[in-house]
Amino acid sequence: MEKRLKLVSRGMQAAMASVVVAGVLTGNLTWVPAAAVSLAISEVPSLLRRDLRIVLPVELNLWIVLALFLHVIGGVSGFYDNLPGWDHVTHAMSSSLIAALGFVIVAALDKYVESIYLPTPFLSLIIVMFTMAMGVSWELMEYVIDEISGSNMQYSLSDTMVDLLFDLLAGLIVAVCGMYYLRYGSRDRFVDSLQLDEAKDRVVAAVKRSKEQ
Repeated sequence: MEKRLKLVSRGMQAAMASVVVAGVLTGNLTWVPAAAVSLAISEVPSLLRRDLRIVLPVELNLWIVLALFLHVIGGVSGFYDNLPGWDHVTHAMSSSLIAALGFVIVAALDKYVESIYLPTPFLSLIIVMFTMAMGVSWELMEYVIDEISGSNMQYSLSDTMVDLLFDLLAGLIVAVCGMYYLRYGSRDRFVDSLQLDEAKDRVVAAVKRSKEQ
C-alpha cells in the first residue's frame, strides 16, 4: 500500500511538472509560476527525509501533493471558473493540510522543548492561528502572481474572504481533532515515528561544525 501511495504522489508531481514544461514551450505562462511553486513545495518531504532523516507519514505526504495538485489542475483545466465550489474545496483541503502540519510541529515542540509548556487548548489555538497565517500568505502570493502574470486567481474581495473563512473552518476542525488526540492518543509514539531524534542530532552536529570553522 505504501508503495502505491508513493507512486500516486509521483504521478501527480509529474503532472505538475508537465504543466510547467508545456506552459514554457507554448508561451502560456499563466499557471507556470503556481505549478512550479507547488512542485517545489511537494518535494519538501523528500528533502526532509534525505537531509534530516525526518520521515513524514506516507499518507501526509500524499495529502500534501494532492492538495497542491488539485490547485494546479483546477487552474489549468478551468475548474475554478467552470466547476462551482472547486475553489472552496481546494482551500479547505489545503488549509486542513497546513493545520495538520502545524499539529506535527506543535506535537514535536511539546515533546522536545522542555522549557516550553502550552496547555492543550492553547496548542489548538496555535494550530488555528498558524493555519490562518498560511492562508493569508497564500492569498498574498496569488495577488502577486496575478499582478505579475495577468492571471485571475483572485476573482473578487468577496471570494478571497470566503476562502479565508474556509481556511478558518478547516483549521478549527483539525484543532479540535488535534486537541482530542493530544489528550487521549499516543503522542509520543506519533512523534517517535517522525524520527526527529536523528534529525536533532544532525542539526546539533551541523551547528557544532559551523562554530568550529
